[in-house]
Amino acid sequence: MVTESRKQDLLNNIAKLEAYHELQNEMGRAAAAFNFRQAEKVLSHFALSKEDVSLEYADEGVFEGREAVTAIINEVVGAPQKPGEMLDIQLTTPMIEVAEDLQTAKAVWWCPGGGAIANDDKDPDAIWAWGMIGADFVNENGVWKIWHFHYFRYIKCLYEKGWVEDTSMINRLNTPMHPMAKPTTYHNPYSPLSVREAIPACPRPYKTYEGSCSWMLEKDKTK
Repeated sequence: MVTESRKQDLLNNIAKLEAYHELQNEMGRAAAAFNFRQAEKVLSHFALSKEDVSLEYADEGVFEGREAVTAIINEVVGAPQKPGEMLDIQLTTPMIEVAEDLQTAKAVWWCPGGGAIANDDKDPDAIWAWGMIGADFVNENGVWKIWHFHYFRYIKCLYEKGWVEDTSMINRLNTPMHPMAKPTTYHNPYSPLSVREAIPACPRPYKTYEGSCSWMLEKDKTK
């Protein structure tokens, strides 16, 4: 005889599997919108109703709040595309943990990618662009939305030179920080002198959201 407790456990496991599938699709659609330079669609995947919704990428800083996230997405994704310009990020190796209360989720993806930088006086430059994504999701009325997003850049270099020879693009250009950006929390791209750390952390099973996305920077993998 199946107990009520066992039935509830089975129902919760089914709900988690359904959430896993929905989260995969949600991030896939967001990545597709990014690759196709569709700023409004990218923004539709963020939990903009959350006061602390955030986006951090590489060493460009943390953009927190609806206004800041909207501004940077419109500036980066919504900027007019030049002929020959491209950035195409893929999602692989998903690691997704849905909270026991089914209200939030933590996830990490590896992101191999490539692109092309347009030039006015010559052919575009082909580039490698690799990194990882760490994200918190929140369930808003049955729809999963990106709550906290962090893109960890690992490699950005000219295709023809490779990441060992060309380290000219791993850090932001020597220009002022965006006025709406807060300081970057973590940036450790590859260079011939760097030592790689196990960041972002793999998400671990958890019961409910604990008020912070600091799990992404957790180095202790024994927990």
